[in-house]
Amino acid sequence: MSLKYGILGFLSEWPGASGYDLKKEFDTFMNPFWHTHLSQIYPELNHLEEEGYVHSEIIEQTAKPDKKIYTITEKGKTFLRNWLSSSPESPKIKEAFLMRTFFLDNVTANEAIFQLQLYKKRREDRLKAMKKTLKERLTQIKNENAALTPRILMIVSVYKKGLDEEKRFIRWCEDTIKLVQHYKDLWKKEENQEEILISHDSLEDAPKWFQEIIDEIED
Repeated sequence: MSLKYGILGFLSEWPGASGYDLKKEFDTFMNPFWHTHLSQIYPELNHLEEEGYVHSEIIEQTAKPDKKIYTITEKGKTFLRNWLSSSPESPKIKEAFLMRTFFLDNVTANEAIFQLQLYKKRREDRLKAMKKTLKERLTQIKNENAALTPRILMIVSVYKKGLDEEKRFIRWCEDTIKLVQHYKDLWKKEENQEEILISHDSLEDAPKWFQEIIDEIED
């Protein structure tokens, strides 16, 4: 699992972080592509400590519960570098809404459009939140007059990928909504009418991008 590498990656520049600290880092910086829970982080930290990749210590606090913090070991740094230098894994895509869209012929056209609009709104909200986080991070770096580091460069690059991905999904939602609207007569289940079939020869008036997909498949 990649979670352990994410934990080691954060600890590589942040010695003495608690599980809660790490959770906040995941939520702030990895939200575009990775989501995790405290219930996953703490068992992983225990496993990493058992393997000798991190070590922990208890920090006594006044008027607060004692705090357990973790630091990466030299063995952990080597383990992280070995992973970073290994061949990238093949992508395993699990996008639940794409599976849902695949079967939207089982509901009415209006319901299909509503689901696409709802998903588009959620993607727009994510895009807005990501822009806000990146802006705050860059403003902080500027205000602190911090030196440019490879970590900062990579964070910006990953966030650009995340922003591009959200924009791509938003455009896809818009295109698919137009597609359903264009062929709304195909969805007759809401009126209990017989299914309408459209021949391949009738696709000339389809949205341009849809026709391009048909042409590409036939090449």
